[in-house]
Amino acid sequence: MKKKLTHYLFERLEQCGAELTFGIPGDFALPIYAQQAEYGLKTIVCTHEPNCVFAADAYSRLKGLGAVLTTYGVGGLNMINPVAMAYAELSPLVVISGAPAIAGRMENPAFHHLVKDYGSQQRVFEEVTCATSALTNTVTAAEEINRVLDACLTFKRPGYIEIPLDMTAIEIPVPEIPAKCHSGPSTNNAAMKEAAREILAAFEQAERPILYTGVGVRRHGLMDAIKQIAETWGIPVVSSVMGKASFPESHKNHVGIYMGEMGDSTAREMIENSDLILSVGVIYSDVNTGFWTAKISAEQRIDMRDLEIKISHHTYTQVPLGAIINYLAEQAPQAKQLPAITKAPEQSAPQSVTEKLNTAELIRVLKKLNQTEHSFLADVGDAWFAGLEIDADIFMAPGYYASMGFAVPGAVGAALAAPDLRPIVLVGDGAFQMTGSELSTLVANNLNPIVIVLNNGYYKMLSALDKHRDYYNLNNWDYVKYAEALGCAGERVETGNELDKALEHALSSDKVYLIEALLHREDHAPMMQNIRNYFKAAGDKK
Repeated sequence: MKKKLTHYLFERLEQCGAELTFGIPGDFALPIYAQQAEYGLKTIVCTHEPNCVFAADAYSRLKGLGAVLTTYGVGGLNMINPVAMAYAELSPLVVISGAPAIAGRMENPAFHHLVKDYGSQQRVFEEVTCATSALTNTVTAAEEINRVLDACLTFKRPGYIEIPLDMTAIEIPVPEIPAKCHSGPSTNNAAMKEAAREILAAFEQAERPILYTGVGVRRHGLMDAIKQIAETWGIPVVSSVMGKASFPESHKNHVGIYMGEMGDSTAREMIENSDLILSVGVIYSDVNTGFWTAKISAEQRIDMRDLEIKISHHTYTQVPLGAIINYLAEQAPQAKQLPAITKAPEQSAPQSVTEKLNTAELIRVLKKLNQTEHSFLADVGDAWFAGLEIDADIFMAPGYYASMGFAVPGAVGAALAAPDLRPIVLVGDGAFQMTGSELSTLVANNLNPIVIVLNNGYYKMLSALDKHRDYYNLNNWDYVKYAEALGCAGERVETGNELDKALEHALSSDKVYLIEALLHREDHAPMMQNIRNYFKAAGDKK
């Protein structure tokens, strides 16, 4: 059986969850776009190549796989940073790039968009992906497509596929039996069951066990299984910063977000006093651990990651995270008596909502939203730290790699992946100035996120880590007029009362709505203030 190479690729993308692609047409990719139109797969054209990847990343976090189409050189290499972020943050997506035709390739090429040689772009992408392939052989093309997609879904990382111009519409042999969406990594069942017995034995002996959930829970689609474990075993749940919304935050077992000395006091007390920490899909990075202030004893921690389980001095390999968690969810040990969970008091509101708006008031207003009706996206900086204070079942942010500019283009992907959830975007003015042009893409596709720009005219996160510098000052845009120029409604707010009313207006609108929230540069979200105090104290000791 034969099919066009690109048609087979699009068919496989659909089977794996990517029901559309993101991209910007360019010369070497034009035949791919033409074949995509012939096949009937929709493409979302963004304003800049990095934004295509940010959108596909958010789409992937909800649908399981995102896809991007790009031209060679100037398009593909423009995507490296957001692809690197997707790699660091375990977000599977595939970059599909056009390339010069195989026929006529010269020994000393001088094609436009070329760097060193024909393989330059693929070699660059090898650094930020888990699998790459240049489809130059008709016999192996289908096998290579399946290999790259399977790697993306197994390792939850990006992949890269390069299609020369003269391979785009060529017919290739494809398997008679359709390939599975994802076969998954092989499981050593004996090792898995032995690891499970150790985990259950440790749980039965523990007096204060706790589940510590990370980003891997959502990436591997394990939210329901983790919820079942929490409820059946009677165990409280703390989420890592990157793992926010890996467990439903409205659930009675949920305690809060743990970020060492920087985060929630209740979560810190419970996890640091626990005698058994079941760590699931947590990345132990500097930010996730509150800049290494986390106090989690290795002796009391059982680490369950993508393909490995660590229990005391025992390491079990070839045990995928999904396999062990789903197996444990079927077990029914003697449930523990859930400890009383007394959460830290809510951030108090200002005495008067007519006073100047501050972050505490912003958080108060956002907490009034019905989170079951929304997905939440936050950009790096105070927008992210404010978002961490809001209970949410779906929350996305570049918490590990920390690249600015994710949230607005991410809203494109989130709105398309989960159309029943209206995205709420929290973005600082610095990040908005990088990628806010995607408002026009939202308008063009009849999407309706609510975008809240935190305008303090400052790179506040950098100041918190350092001190005031003149080069942290930002040019002050008129964000409302900018939004209106791109076809959005918008308004500017300076008080809590105005923010309340603006959010009402936004919720009653079925269009993209931008709210410019004026904040003082010295005002911080609670977690950001803790970070600022920590670095200031560290600096004072020098």
